[in-house]
Amino acid sequence: MSKRPRRFSLGVTKGIGVTLAALSMLAMTPLTHAQLEITEIMFNPNNDGVWEWIEVRNTGGSAVDLDGYLGFNLMDAEVASPNPTIDSVNAANTVIGAGEVAVIYDGFIQTGNAQNYVDENFRAAWGLAPSVPVISASFWPGLSNSTGSDGQSIAFWANASDYAADISPVEDDPINEPGVFTNRVTSFANAAFSINYSTDFPADDGAGSIEWSGNGSNQVGSNWSLNEAGPNTVTSVEVQVPGIINSTSDIGNPGIAPAGTAPANAPDLMITEILYDSGASPERPWEWIEIYNTTDATINLAGYVVDDINNTAHESANIASGMIAAGETAVLFNADETLQDDFETAWGDTLNLIPVTNWGAMALNNGSDTVGLWNSFASYSDDHNVHSNTIVSQAYDEAAGFPALSQGPSITLGGLDLDTTDGVNWDNAAQGDLIGSFNAAEVSGGTGMVVFHAGGDVGTPGTFTVDTLADVDLDNDGDVDGADFLLIQQTNPALIPDWQAQYPASGGLSAAAVPEPTSVALMGVALACLPFARRK
Repeated sequence: MSKRPRRFSLGVTKGIGVTLAALSMLAMTPLTHAQLEITEIMFNPNNDGVWEWIEVRNTGGSAVDLDGYLGFNLMDAEVASPNPTIDSVNAANTVIGAGEVAVIYDGFIQTGNAQNYVDENFRAAWGLAPSVPVISASFWPGLSNSTGSDGQSIAFWANASDYAADISPVEDDPINEPGVFTNRVTSFANAAFSINYSTDFPADDGAGSIEWSGNGSNQVGSNWSLNEAGPNTVTSVEVQVPGIINSTSDIGNPGIAPAGTAPANAPDLMITEILYDSGASPERPWEWIEIYNTTDATINLAGYVVDDINNTAHESANIASGMIAAGETAVLFNADETLQDDFETAWGDTLNLIPVTNWGAMALNNGSDTVGLWNSFASYSDDHNVHSNTIVSQAYDEAAGFPALSQGPSITLGGLDLDTTDGVNWDNAAQGDLIGSFNAAEVSGGTGMVVFHAGGDVGTPGTFTVDTLADVDLDNDGDVDGADFLLIQQTNPALIPDWQAQYPASGGLSAAAVPEPTSVALMGVALACLPFARRK
């Protein structure tokens, strides 16, 4: 075959040749289309513990049964015998009919929770009609909210062998542990449907889902947008269910001082009991700290500060008022998230309760933490990570001999005369112990109902609408091609994104692929020549 003569100088021909070659490859590449495709993602609802979800569209002509499908994220460690994420034992429905749009949501809350896999709750929150397919899932691959995180991905495999085909060894830490490999999910090639939203996808706002426009590839972030409250979206409403807001497995002895006499060198206030690992979910509202006045005078805690060791300092004193008589106790509780009446229902109405604000900034760590009290904000300032100016500072560490907890018991000092820094002098509270520990009473809402889903999330679950694009077939020949691109570049460059989304061979090009003006001009000239070259 003879070579064709060059029409341009070497530099120009080479530059355009690369562009044309790329477009030719796109044109020759078949546009594969999975039968199932993810169209919407709720990866950061305003209360993250309930109902992350994805919307999936069945583009095929037959129903798909997801019973037995396995869901994982990129870089998840291999599970040798994975439990199905979707199964007909827990899910009332596992089928997406032909042409249907279904919502797959994390239906597992916690072991033994009566609200696990209750589709009616999800439907009530979002106002979904019975005709909208809803599929509850367990062993959900939790979706990360952090940009660029491996967890910003989700895929479902039809069976374990397809899943295993996308596993390969990864050297996690080649510097510190060279040669140590972990089998991980490194590909979605064999998944039935997937999305990786880690690059160029819209950032979340803690309420809105992100949704594919329906134009171009759903794997390209620029084809997605963040849902915001408006006439075309749904804002989820509060859902209440029967239940309690605390945990009756919590056990302690708040208000009961340890036996013995505090030594002469004891601080004016001693921390004598801490409940830092409540069985409630969330547990933070039900954390509390008991303190004891070792002096022979009443102590006024107004203007005091209580904090643990963390990176966020309080901006003001978080105890507004509270008195402790000589030789008596008080209980510091989370007044931001727990009503005093509810706390009294749980632990008794004779307690000396002292409200603490901004508790969330110091939420007590399970297993290890340090709690301190300062008698003024001035002494606290710049000391929250040091605790050198505290009235009292109490560290606890299960690894250093303090009692190991498991959602429920407090740790309580065995006696006022004991060394508080030695973990062996602290005990788990237990029913029938010598100090008189007892279980918390049940606390429910005023009507016996509790808030299960707070509402306020924004999305369009179960509804998928393709955004309308401008007509970019400017030469009216029935297709969208390079000739249309040249006309758009010459007459209305604002239509370039619409041309990208409708250019058929690529399934839509990403925003990053928009050529610079010079390249656009050269590309347009080259594309304009294509019809003439074909005719020759």
